[in-house]
Amino acid sequence: MVTLGKKSATFFIKFLKSMTIMPPIVNLLQQPLSPKELAKLESFLASDFTPEESLSSVEMLDGYMTALVVGPEPVNAEVWMPYIWNQDNPAEPVFASEGDEQLIRDLLVRHMNAIARQFQEDPEGFAPIFESFSYDDEEQQDRALEHWSLGFTMGMELNHESWKPLFADEESGMLAMPMLILSKITEDYKALSKGEIMDMIDLLPDFVIRIYSFWKQSQA
Repeated sequence: MVTLGKKSATFFIKFLKSMTIMPPIVNLLQQPLSPKELAKLESFLASDFTPEESLSSVEMLDGYMTALVVGPEPVNAEVWMPYIWNQDNPAEPVFASEGDEQLIRDLLVRHMNAIARQFQEDPEGFAPIFESFSYDDEEQQDRALEHWSLGFTMGMELNHESWKPLFADEESGMLAMPMLILSKITEDYKALSKGEIMDMIDLLPDFVIRIYSFWKQSQA
């Protein structure tokens, strides 16, 4: 066994103390958004700087991105990001500067990455973003739920051909029903009682998780 002399040991200890310990390298695009950053993104989405047909709230954006993450195949950012601003015609938001444009794009990518990481690491722990927000009244809460559900249906529509196998079977097709009904794009919502709507809201996260599992099993 090699032993150090007293002088050598003292020098070695001083050397270790003098070393600068570098913090781990952090990929900022993998960091979830803070409440302040979510508020900034919400403000931009709802502003006059975005095209009229843009996704207009963080809830709608979260639903949209969730559908892309749990869906049948990855969608490139060059495809899903323009769709945020306009679903039918090419349209771009107006940015005050290149710095502002990069900031918004980074916030969008980071939120998408956060949702993807949730399903990679703990799909059973998924919850739509509106569950982490508080709202002033029931009307705002209902609107947030509608926006999230509508965003999810838009995520399905972006890649609708690839989603067809889910609807080919009645049982698996029912998994998307809460989002379709709660988005109010059909007349079915009006036919539901208050209790039935609440039950559907409670089931929504589980149905999203089951959609994710459906595609995972299909790809196995």
